[in-house]
Parts: sequence; structure tokens; C-alpha cells
Amino acid sequence: MSFVKNSCRLSALILSGLLLPLSSVQASSVPNVSISISNLSPANGLSFTPVFLAFHDGSFDPFDVGTKASSAIQVIAERGMSAELSNYFSSNHPDGLSHVLTATSNGFGPGVFLPGASGTVNFALDPIKHRYLSYFSMLLPSNDRFLGNDNPREIALFDDNGQFVGGSFQDNANTIWDSGTEQDGRFGAAFVVGSSSADHVGEDGVIQTNFDFSVYNGFTTPAGFDFSNLPGASTPLLRIDVAPVPLPAAIWLFGSALSLLGFTRRVSRSSIA
Repeated sequence: MSFVKNSCRLSALILSGLLLPLSSVQASSVPNVSISISNLSPANGLSFTPVFLAFHDGSFDPFDVGTKASSAIQVIAERGMSAELSNYFSSNHPDGLSHVLTATSNGFGPGVFLPGASGTVNFALDPIKHRYLSYFSMLLPSNDRFLGNDNPREIALFDDNGQFVGGSFQDNANTIWDSGTEQDGRFGAAFVVGSSSADHVGEDGVIQTNFDFSVYNGFTTPAGFDFSNLPGASTPLLRIDVAPVPLPAAIWLFGSALSLLGFTRRVSRSSIA
């Protein structure tokens, strides 16, 4: 009889030690999808600010080519600041998920993606609410250039059946946007020694593609290199890698605990018999 009690007590202890932390993780923060961003620019080439990521149902479309930039896009394009865009997203897409991804390898300052830099983050995503990914970042050095997918459904993370698809997505320099809100030049340019992005000479333009960075050629960056490797239309710039993340080890331990519970119960019954 004592063997039965001890066996049940052991099983209960194992399960309580595994189920409690596992249930809390499953409910809120199981990282099942990995998002990695890399700056593919060559040495002394373009950098970009921490990237604002938005996971949504396909309806998040904060800008259109050939139109005036919103204030949220203007702040991203001129200052690399995503707070206003984040507020707009959370207000209009309450079921969405957003995050600002910083460079964790070869980054500079507050997570700027220098040439060759990368950053990774994991998420638990809903296949319906978070089916699509949008991203936004300022190009450096510049006055008002930014990256972002104009088509909100360009990057699908799940298919029509809710199955994860993932994959890799690459931007070349011909996908760089000019917000049309500030004139190009040293004055007001971001990521240029001796210049402040807070300065501003307005421009009454519209959003259009623009990968001509010749006006910034030779400018010294705060990272200590001179910007001299100008991009061409086909110059690789940004890559997004989306991959599944293996289940936490606790899942497998939980399965082992269930097996042990079954084993102790079988032993207990045989001892009673």
C-alpha cells in the first residue's frame, strides 16, 4: 500500500513541476515562428534603423505609391521612429501583433543595422490574425528614404488553410522609397556626422521609388566609416527569413512524465493484485 502512495505522489510531483510552467508558456509566449532580418549591403554601404514589424490579417496598408506620406510614415522616413506608426497599428488593428526588431549582431547604437548586421526574434502567431507580415525602416544615410512593403499581402506567413509557409524575402535597392517630405542634402540628413535628423527642409512631394544616394557620397557616419558604396538598382539590401521554431524541450519532458505516470500505475495495480 505504501508503494502505491509513493508512486502516485512521485507522478504528481513530476506533473506539477512540468504542467505549471508549461501551461503559462503555452498560453502567452510559446515562440513558434522565428523572424530574422539581415542587412545585405556591402561594406561602407547603406544601413537602416531598427525595423518595425507588424503581423496582421492583410488589411494593414499605411502608404500608397504616388500619394502624400502620412505623418506616421514621415516620422519613420525622416527620423526612423516607429512610435506613431505603432500607435496607428494598435488602434486600427487590435488583433494584430507588432514589434521593433533591433540588430543584435554587428549592430550600432540603438540597434541600427550596419552592413552585414542581423537580428532575430521569435513569436507565437495566430494563422488568421497574424497571417501577413509588414515591415518599415529608415535608410541611412538619408533625409527621408525608407523601406516597407506597399502591398500588405506581399509576405504571407500562412496559407489559406492556416498552414505555416515561411520562407525568405529579399529587397534590392530598387525597392527603396522616398517619402517626398524632405529635401535631400547634408542638412537634416540622418546618420551623418555634423548633421541632425531633427533639422528639416520640407518638400511637397509624393511617395516614389528612389535609390539614388549620390548626394550622400563620402559622408562620414557615426559608426566610423565613410558612406561610399552607392547602391545600384539590383544591389541586395534586406533579407527576411521566416522559419518555424522547434517545440520547447518541456513538451517532450511532459510526454515522458505521462509515460512514467502510466508505468507507476501499472506497477501499483500489479502490486495490489
